[in-house]
Amino acid sequence: MPLKLVDVVDIIRENHRRSGNPVGVSPKQCSSWAEDLGLPRGGDTILYTSCMYQSIPYIIELTKMLEKIEAAPGFILSIGGMIARAFNVPEALARSRVNIDRYNSIVRRIALALRRQGVGLGYLYEDEPYSGALFYELGLEEDFRKQAQVVVSIFRERGVRRVVVVDPHTYYVLSRIYPKYIDGYNIEVIHYLEILDPGALRSSRVGEAVIHDPCLLARFMRITEPQRRILRALGFDLKEPKRSGVRTRCCGGPIEALSPRLSRRIGESRVEELLSHSERIVVLCPICFSNISRLSEEYGAEVIDIAETIEPG
Repeated sequence: MPLKLVDVVDIIRENHRRSGNPVGVSPKQCSSWAEDLGLPRGGDTILYTSCMYQSIPYIIELTKMLEKIEAAPGFILSIGGMIARAFNVPEALARSRVNIDRYNSIVRRIALALRRQGVGLGYLYEDEPYSGALFYELGLEEDFRKQAQVVVSIFRERGVRRVVVVDPHTYYVLSRIYPKYIDGYNIEVIHYLEILDPGALRSSRVGEAVIHDPCLLARFMRITEPQRRILRALGFDLKEPKRSGVRTRCCGGPIEALSPRLSRRIGESRVEELLSHSERIVVLCPICFSNISRLSEEYGAEVIDIAETIEPG
């Protein structure tokens, strides 16, 4: 049966209390991708990652742990919060074989591509706060409200007026939801795909691929063309599933926190649909990446993020 929301919330809140991140990634780990890039600290325009791509291996590990718990009959997840405090994802990840560098490199490629095209960007490094997107998606309104206030306060203190985001979840909450919770909210929000010039990009990973549109980016924010222009300009033979663009289909996230098995079934159905078009699946979202890639080995699929198609140098 699905995990109890209160138990999952305990885990998320405890992780956030310890690290500022719902899956327990520390600020140092979140910002390690930028260590040698020389990005200015702050500025009126910043790259805002919300530690989403950097969290992928932690999300995968947390989902594995929750999947085992959900499958154990009669297992009681929380005993006075003890399990929540013991649910240390970073420690479990240190014992796993997940390639953290790969997910950090996605953000790195985005930053380098933007810089190469003359987009001036700063970065907040260890001071970058989490957006609170998961709180909103799980219906934790007060947690979300408080986190949104923290984020906007940090932006205002550092003179940030424009943020370039790298994922659909952050894009959606900053663009559509923050204005409902923050008085005088005036931060300009743009997705990096909207400002990349496709003609100036290069790739060594061309060939056939099928695209999976994230729900928030395509269905809610109505952004479907920039990603296609980029992939076609790079030379991809791009395949479209029947349910794509604004009619895209869910990957199964982010309900993996509440019901990993249901999330898996939804993901399996989507992967099967995508594989009927190509064995290479291009995604544009860290949650989609997490959900689809954990099925890729058993289905024989190659899952890549769109940023991984862009040569960094």
